Amino acid sequence: MEEERNMERGMTADQLLAALWRRKALVGAIAAAVFAVGAAIVMTRPSMYEASVVVRVEPQRPGEEMVQRTVSELIEQRLLTVRQELLARPVLQKAIEEMNLYPDIVSEKGMESAVAQMRKDLTVRVEGDTAFELTYANRDPQVAAQVANRLPDIFSAETLKIRQTQAARATDLFNQEMGSLGTAVSSWERKIAQFKVDHLGELPEQMEMNMRGLERVSQLMQTKSEELRVAEARRSDLARARNAVDSDAGRLEAAENGVTRALVQARTQWTEDHPEIKRLTSELDNLTAKRKEAEGRLWAERAERTRVAQLIESIQKEIVDLQQQAESYQARLNNTPRWAHELAVMNRDYEITRTKYQSVVSRKVEAELAQELEAKSAKSLFNVISPAGVPAIPARPDRMTGMMIALLVALGLGVLTGAVLEMRDDSLRDGAEVRERLTLPVLAVVPDMHGKTERRILMPASGARNSVSSPTSLN
Repeated sequence: MEEERNMERGMTADQLLAALWRRKALVGAIAAAVFAVGAAIVMTRPSMYEASVVVRVEPQRPGEEMVQRTVSELIEQRLLTVRQELLARPVLQKAIEEMNLYPDIVSEKGMESAVAQMRKDLTVRVEGDTAFELTYANRDPQVAAQVANRLPDIFSAETLKIRQTQAARATDLFNQEMGSLGTAVSSWERKIAQFKVDHLGELPEQMEMNMRGLERVSQLMQTKSEELRVAEARRSDLARARNAVDSDAGRLEAAENGVTRALVQARTQWTEDHPEIKRLTSELDNLTAKRKEAEGRLWAERAERTRVAQLIESIQKEIVDLQQQAESYQARLNNTPRWAHELAVMNRDYEITRTKYQSVVSRKVEAELAQELEAKSAKSLFNVISPAGVPAIPARPDRMTGMMIALLVALGLGVLTGAVLEMRDDSLRDGAEVRERLTLPVLAVVPDMHGKTERRILMPASGARNSVSSPTSLN
């Protein structure tokens, strides 16, 4: 309890100074020891030299209005992530391997630890909209400058490699897409061609031809119907005339037979020079000629009837053929709307595929051009506007500041130690402390004689009976 009260009591500045002066040897020793340790730490820390390089990112040329680029990210946009990309393992590992950095760390802990250490030694800061500053720290100023100047080249090479890879991947993608779309276009063309062959005559573009054909067949049917009507009328007339011709030929044939019999009978009675025989012979010749003429007319009428019958049959066949043609044309016209819809769907899909194919072909050409431009403009994208020089003085540690901090820490620990010891000390050094810490009244104070002998008798206070205070020594 007494110790807690001692810790809780306060100290004035004078008391603190007095306490430190009483313990000046201890406070000085502690401050000197702490300062020595701090100074040793500051002085033994290795000197680190920093070299900085400023790189400007040049805008891409030509612009988007001239060439449609396949790498969507503009080079200027990479400034937003330049720190992450510069500190990425591929860039740092290539620099470590190329310049043989951190050989001890690589051999003992591996490449990952070396990359982690290099990340600690690198500082990247974006400057404005199109530039960034890279600072590298190393114990060797020559190495610091070399690494600072080399890192932008490595970063540029890696960045351009990525962009060229993206451009090449886009070109390959367009090539593959163009091949698949080309196959699809050829397939649609074959389907449409086969569809037109399968439905030849029923296609929409042939509708007008079919309508004209149907109209022509209808007119022919009307003409043949009229010819059929005339031929049938002719056949009726020949049928009516046939009986009369047959009767005339039969009558002449009967008369000829009668004259022939009379001539035969007359020849049995008379000679050839007889007038009766000459008359009968002349009459027979006349009847024979008329019979033959009548039979000729009969054969002609029969031939005409045969011809008319054949004509009628031919016209009827032609009419049947024309009717079939008309039905065929009508069927084509009836099927045209159906095939027109299917063909329109096929043509629509074909046009969509062909449009995609043409677009991909155009994009492929642009992708190839963009790939060439990426390769040609590779060297001009990153421009070092302020190369790193060899640093003359180390950037850290700041030994003067470190020594000041060590001195302040040493003094602080010395003062703190003296104050703590003073607060834990229970000694009473003056009357004020006695009156503050004791509940008894103080009658007198015997000062420190510093080795001299002095005797004082403390007389009891007035009013006290038979009370004598023994002398007390205050240290």
